[in-house]
Order: sequence, then C-alpha cells, then structure tokens
Amino acid sequence: MPQKKSSRLSTKPGKNAQPVNPDSWVENRHDNNEISKELPTKRITFEVSEQQHRATKILAAQKGLTIKELMQSLLVTELNKNQ
Repeated sequence: MPQKKSSRLSTKPGKNAQPVNPDSWVENRHDNNEISKELPTKRITFEVSEQQHRATKILAAQKGLTIKELMQSLLVTELNKNQ
C-alpha cells in the first residue's frame, strides 16, 4: 500500500510577505509599461473566436511579441493611417 505524503498548509504569510494595498497596486500596476509613462491609459476588452485567438497568438509568437504588444502595434499602425 502506498504511503501517504503529508503536507502542511498554513494561512500565515511567510516572513518576507508584505501586506498588499489593492488601491496602491491598481494605481502602480503599469510602472514598468512604456506606454503608461507617456500617457494615461485605458483598457479595451473584446471577444474573438477561438480561431482568431489562435491565429493572433501564433502571429505574435512568430514576431517575438506578446498578444498585447501585437495588438498595440496593429492599433497604432491603423490609427496612423488615418492621420
């Protein structure tokens, strides 16, 4: 009969855990983002089909970008066409 592994779960934070202030996190979540340093940002959320998501993910990977970076690049390109 296999021996059961024992595990200890604790609700106590580790010694180095620091309390998180949610408001502070929200206000500073873009500190490392180049775009937010230039201008205030807004979030855009939209739905795509699984096929569109897969194709977007593949294209981003081929270009060495994240989906976010790819979408920002495409948006900037399209907006610059109309100026």
